[in-house]
Amino acid sequence: MLAAGDAAAGNLDLVATLDNRVSGGANATQTTASNQPRAHVPVGGGHLYLPSVSGNSASVTFPSIGTSEDFVYTTQVHLLNSTNFHLVSGAATTHRFAIFNGYFYMGANFILLDSALSTGDSTITVERSGGTITLKQDGAIKATKNVANSFALTHLSFNGQFSTAILSMNGYIKTATLSVAGTEELNIDFSNATHGASSFTCSTGQTVSINKSGQDPATIVRRNFLRFDGANTSLVGVFNETNTQGGYFFASFRVNGNGGPSSARVFVMKSSDDSFAYNSNKAFLWSLRKQTHNDLAYYYSNNWRGIHTGKWHPDNGVILHEVKAVAGQQFSRVNNSNEQSTSFGLSTLSSEDFHIGQDPVGTGVPAMDLEALYLFDHTLTDSNATKVRDYLNAKSSIY
Repeated sequence: MLAAGDAAAGNLDLVATLDNRVSGGANATQTTASNQPRAHVPVGGGHLYLPSVSGNSASVTFPSIGTSEDFVYTTQVHLLNSTNFHLVSGAATTHRFAIFNGYFYMGANFILLDSALSTGDSTITVERSGGTITLKQDGAIKATKNVANSFALTHLSFNGQFSTAILSMNGYIKTATLSVAGTEELNIDFSNATHGASSFTCSTGQTVSINKSGQDPATIVRRNFLRFDGANTSLVGVFNETNTQGGYFFASFRVNGNGGPSSARVFVMKSSDDSFAYNSNKAFLWSLRKQTHNDLAYYYSNNWRGIHTGKWHPDNGVILHEVKAVAGQQFSRVNNSNEQSTSFGLSTLSSEDFHIGQDPVGTGVPAMDLEALYLFDHTLTDSNATKVRDYLNAKSSIY
């Protein structure tokens, strides 16, 4: 993956080019920045990505903090917005640490910041000693205030538990620890969690649950992926030749949110003549949602084929979609099972263009995380197909 400057894409970079690993093969590109998918790359072994959208957070049973108890809360974060966010929150505004419009909020108490917090990577600390609460970023004091207040916290960031103008965190969290009266009672390290997990047990024994909402959900990131937003993001390219014989296709991906619009495309190829984009036997739609159903399929010559019921849904996690399509023999599988077979000719197939995450007019964008996509312009032996399948399965821990 390449960012706009042709350097390797880092975490949260917009991706202008998806490299084709085949020597001399055509790359997939997107020149419009607002339509570029976003790279997610593990930081420090793993982190929790958090969009600033209500319903995306991590919930955990925090140890209680008494009215006058000393405590130290420390978190390693990356902030995209450093002026309006919750660090942690509880059931009401009286139980939170947050930044808003130049002020630091400690429950119902607040004080003007000595200086603004910075965006990017940092370690943020909130501590109370001798009755005084201090906010620090990378060791620099940002605010101090004497506060006698108990804290019953339930979430990293904020999950919409109460009405407030202060947003959820936008960025990511690597670690979070809390010591009360000198004893560490909470230690969360997202590099110890499984990629994409809905929950895990942290080292101090608490269950950390990931709350997810929308097309860009909170995600534990332990592997590289490319996120398509279900609205605008896509990549396109042109083959170095005309595909007239089909081939063998693999893609590993996860559906997010509601999956995107009707007939959302993972990967399609078509004639360079746009009039043959859809219901034409010049085009082949290798992987897509079946209309508005939660089903996965491929599409050729006016017909839905290889329908896998219920496989277009976030509850499936990462799946491996496999399609073989050559003259006289076609089949599809999901996670090397539920084979759907057909038999038809491909004599008029003629495709020069390909699209990842859209149809030829820029719609049909899926809400998905794409981890890998392979297209062979010829059939594979059973042995070679097994090698590819096993490699992708092991790489993404699919089944």
